[in-house]
Amino acid sequence: MRLTSETPKTELEKTIEDVLYESGHNREEIQFRDDDRYLRISYWEKLDAKSMTQLEDVITEEDIYDEDRGWLFLYRIKKP
Repeated sequence: MRLTSETPKTELEKTIEDVLYESGHNREEIQFRDDDRYLRISYWEKLDAKSMTQLEDVITEEDIYDEDRGWLFLYRIKKP
């Protein structure tokens, strides 16, 4: 369950959430985090190619390797 602080705060974030929801993601698994907002899906999941193609103009993928959990994926929201 996502926190209130992790819900969409801007129209762009709402649009991103709608695209991901239409692609089959549960809204509760879509998290917008931190002051310098980034997107996390479920537990650091990688987005599918179709979603990335639809959102490539507004997000950038970043990955982090964690020794315990492997590759973690987050998506920076591009500044307008």
